[in-house]
Amino acid sequence: MKHILIPFIFIISIIIYPSIAFSSEVIIIKSSDIIPYQRAIEGFKKGLSKASCKEYSIDEDYKDLGQSILERSLKKKGDLILAVGPQAAYLVGKNTSSIPIPKVFTVVRNPEKLLKRCNALYPGVSQNIPIGFQLERIKLGFPKKKKIGVLYTQKENQQNIDYISRMALDLGLLIIGLPITSQKDISKVLNSPKFDIEILWIIPDRTIGSEKIIKYLIKTMLRKKTPVVVGFSEEFVEEGAILSFYLDYQEIGEQTAELAQKLLLEGTSLTPVIQEPFKVRTIVNLKVAGKLGIAISDDLLKSTNEVIK
Repeated sequence: MKHILIPFIFIISIIIYPSIAFSSEVIIIKSSDIIPYQRAIEGFKKGLSKASCKEYSIDEDYKDLGQSILERSLKKKGDLILAVGPQAAYLVGKNTSSIPIPKVFTVVRNPEKLLKRCNALYPGVSQNIPIGFQLERIKLGFPKKKKIGVLYTQKENQQNIDYISRMALDLGLLIIGLPITSQKDISKVLNSPKFDIEILWIIPDRTIGSEKIIKYLIKTMLRKKTPVVVGFSEEFVEEGAILSFYLDYQEIGEQTAELAQKLLLEGTSLTPVIQEPFKVRTIVNLKVAGKLGIAISDDLLKSTNEVIK
């Protein structure tokens, strides 16, 4: 009898556990209604197709409005809370002690820093495109170019630059840091007689992150016959970047749903894990390459998602 009972219990657990995860009530707190967040939520709902989801937007206000919405939403008694975007992730992290259900975040850049600020740690999927992936693709696409310049704000990104530099050395590449303290420094750095790089790689940085500044950088580099790689958005390839990396936010949502399912089954016993996006997309601008007289390797072109000819 015991031999029959054990397999029976095992089979029942396999059938029941997924149904528990899929039929759950999920509270979604989003930072705002921008398209990347909405696409991530669509992917999340696709991944947990039978879950019942209730959405709340805090309009980037994690204080008064956000606090009020969070308290109101928790009265609905869900099984899991999903925070979408940095303001929502911070709000949920700051209120960790008063949230009795599992929580997960998605679409947050540098989540470790953000969660440290609110003295909380919980699992989620970051918005960071893996540095190693980008460096490998840059090396693959431009095997003869070794000197990669990176503009960055020292206060915000110095540790990141140190980390990138170490990874680049392992690949035989040299990162040339171009530190600035404000936007006023950009022109001075680009026009310095010591400015000697073969590629300009634009990484996420508050000082240079605006559309206007990035377009200026691309235009200036094109005049200098220096290719630009953008490490976080595909839109700047149309403006003249030679290579960009970007994310499909629906895929990030689906990845977050897989993590949420584990949380629903294992609860707070699941070790808080911050995942980078599993899938990164690349886009290459062959028009710009032709104008600059740069040959892009076939190996990169074969592995890229989109090519502008």
